[in-house]
Amino acid sequence: MFRALVPALLLGAALPASADTLHYNIIEFSESAGMEVPRDTMTAHFQIESEGKERAAVNAAFTRKFNEFNRKAQTKSFQTELLNRSATPRYRYDDGKRTQTGWVETAEFKVESRDFTALNRLIAETQNLANLQHTAFSISKAKREAAIDEVSKAAIVRFKERAETLVGTLGHSGYKIVKLNLGHIGSGNIGGAVPQMKMLRSAAPMAASMTADAIDPSSPGSEEVSITVNGSIQF
Repeated sequence: MFRALVPALLLGAALPASADTLHYNIIEFSESAGMEVPRDTMTAHFQIESEGKERAAVNAAFTRKFNEFNRKAQTKSFQTELLNRSATPRYRYDDGKRTQTGWVETAEFKVESRDFTALNRLIAETQNLANLQHTAFSISKAKREAAIDEVSKAAIVRFKERAETLVGTLGHSGYKIVKLNLGHIGSGNIGGAVPQMKMLRSAAPMAASMTADAIDPSSPGSEEVSITVNGSIQF
């Protein structure tokens, strides 16, 4: 019985050594690619507000402005979203005593468009209906996805070219890809922060004289869309 166990024990002792497979001639590295993409989308935030003493009168004035603005913003040139709507009482505090003085009703809209001229015209034409809170520029989803596809292809091509260069430098002629990961997708502003225009309620009197032709929005600018590819090859 003892003699029969010895070979089995020796075989078992040898297994861990053979299980540790050594990998030779493996190189790990990364490559990246990026491209400049012009911003093609403009977004504007509007606030509609009515206030007064009588609830019914406030609601009537608010509803008129709300419906008229919504009608102008609901065209095929725009993607319009109602972000919030509320009606709240106003109070005055005298010697710790709260007295209701009226009502205020508000709504906030977000309007997005790839037609900058049309959105600027909406801003000018609705000055008496809504306060422009701010505007911003961005890249549309379709354009960003197309850019990611392009930079992904470019990064993979660079990875292959560098692999061939490294293998050739080491005196070999062929290789195989062991691992390849599409890593971090980056997006950065070119030329500073994202262009924005801000027009708060205090600027409304000045805005009253503006026309669509007079509005000169900031240049929408561009963003750099990039991707990093990392992996390993064996030769």
